[in-house]
Amino acid sequence: MRGFLTFLVILAIVFFAVGETRGWYLGIPGQTPVFVYKKDFTATTSRRTLQRTDMPVRFTGDVKAGSVTVEVRYQRPSSFQTGAAAGSETKLFEATYGAGQRAALDRVFEGGSGEYTVVMRYQGATGLFTLKVPGGTDL
Repeated sequence: MRGFLTFLVILAIVFFAVGETRGWYLGIPGQTPVFVYKKDFTATTSRRTLQRTDMPVRFTGDVKAGSVTVEVRYQRPSSFQTGAAAGSETKLFEATYGAGQRAALDRVFEGGSGEYTVVMRYQGATGLFTLKVPGGTDL
C-alpha cells in the first residue's frame, strides 16, 4: 500500500509540473471528452457525408481560463463520376468563448453532401469539453 501511495504522489507532482510548464491536452474530439489545462492547441475533426446533406454539431464545456474558438467548415468534394472539381472551403460558423463562459453550440449545418470540418482552437484554455458529431453509420 505504501508503494502505491508513493506512486500516486509522484504522479501528482509530475502532472502538476508538466501542467504548469507546458499544459495538458487529453482526449480525442468526437470520441471522448477533451480535458485541456493551460494549453495552446488546435484540434480538428472531419466527417464526410454521403447519404445526408446536413451535419449536426454539438460542442459543450465550461471555459475556466483562456479562450476557445470553434469553427465549422464545409467543402464539396471532387467527383470522378461527373468530373466536377472540389469546391472551395467555406466557413459556415465561428464563435469564440472566453473565460467564465459556457460553450454551448448545438446546431445543424446544411451545406450539402461533402466534407465538414470542426476546428477547435484553444488559447491558454482550461476546461473539459465534449464534441458530438455523427459517426460512420449515420453519414
